[in-house]
Amino acid sequence: MIKLILLLLSFGIALWEILITPVDAIYLQILLFFVYAIANILLEIFLFFLLSFLIGLPINTKKENHQYNAFYRKILVFATRICFSLFSIQIKKEGIEKLPKDSNFLITFNHRSNLDSMVMDVVLKDYPLVFVAKKSLFKIPFFGKMLHAIGYIKLDRSNLRQEYIAICDGIELLKQEKCSVGISPEGTRNFTDQPLLPFKIGCFRLATKSQKPIVISLVFGTDQVKKNILFKKHIVYFKIVDVLNYEDYKDLNHQEIANLIHQKMLDGLNVQTSQKYKSKN
Repeated sequence: MIKLILLLLSFGIALWEILITPVDAIYLQILLFFVYAIANILLEIFLFFLLSFLIGLPINTKKENHQYNAFYRKILVFATRICFSLFSIQIKKEGIEKLPKDSNFLITFNHRSNLDSMVMDVVLKDYPLVFVAKKSLFKIPFFGKMLHAIGYIKLDRSNLRQEYIAICDGIELLKQEKCSVGISPEGTRNFTDQPLLPFKIGCFRLATKSQKPIVISLVFGTDQVKKNILFKKHIVYFKIVDVLNYEDYKDLNHQEIANLIHQKMLDGLNVQTSQKYKSKN
């Protein structure tokens, strides 16, 4: 829809520019129309990123932020939706009705691309949500500042003390019910042929210490977006596999929780692979 509005606006401005340009030859009018249209599209994209830059200027990334900010989250979601529309990325979702309605939660997901959390931000835009994210993401122009302003939890795996502090910050956010927290138990992007990497079991302290539900989710297709990103329509999938309430895991240790969630994710991935194979045949 955003791309359609952008095209219609660009074509409308180009048509107006043609009407006020004194050119008689029809082929020149057609040529100028497309030149104006393309120029307008590029200008609108430039203005969007300029506006994004200006919005991020007041954000002080040197000052620590441990509070969730709904205003900046809306800005990030809006900017992400525009980018997804420009690059023809469409999201299909399943199982959203399983999400807890009377509690915030810890949401786990598999990790194939930096787009994973962006997809989840768009799908879960109505839920206060921050992610535990590696510190390098906070250096990305505009988006990095937005992550800081929203209250994303910065994770530095090269520093055990900072990693511990990050987990404690997440526990506090969950306990205070300010927002939900998203984390990939794999700890990093999976570039292997294996469906899942081994889990970092320490992240499940977020659940056991806060006693919040664990939402198990999967993201599919984000690792394929980089292929022909400008010339191909990309469909990505987000699915809620299951929800574990505190009563479901309170008697399990962190390793047992990790094993349970790992298996549920594997089962979900196997189902998705099977459905994709059937659709091709």
